[in-house]
Amino acid sequence: MKIISYFLIIIVQFLSVDLTLSNTLEDKSSALIKEAKSTNKIAIKLKNEWRDVRKLIKKASKAHADKNYEKSINFAEQALNQAKMSIEQHKKQKNNYRFLDD
Repeated sequence: MKIISYFLIIIVQFLSVDLTLSNTLEDKSSALIKEAKSTNKIAIKLKNEWRDVRKLIKKASKAHADKNYEKSINFAEQALNQAKMSIEQHKKQKNNYRFLDD
């Protein structure tokens, strides 16, 4: 009887850890997607949006909707990184003449 009760306690502990991990991954995924969207909006206003950022955000949102949070986090981190780099690129090149923006 003791063995069965120990076994049940261990199973319950592992299940509760998985549920907690799932909620934190879901929250992290959601936060990263929001941050990537807001950072990309800044890049759009600067007229320096990179090509793949919207695609990555769309993939992250789809993976989030499918409850594949690890994949969603991966795509959202890539989108956020590219959005930040596009803003940095604009800052470095803002004093150069850009004939296509006229």
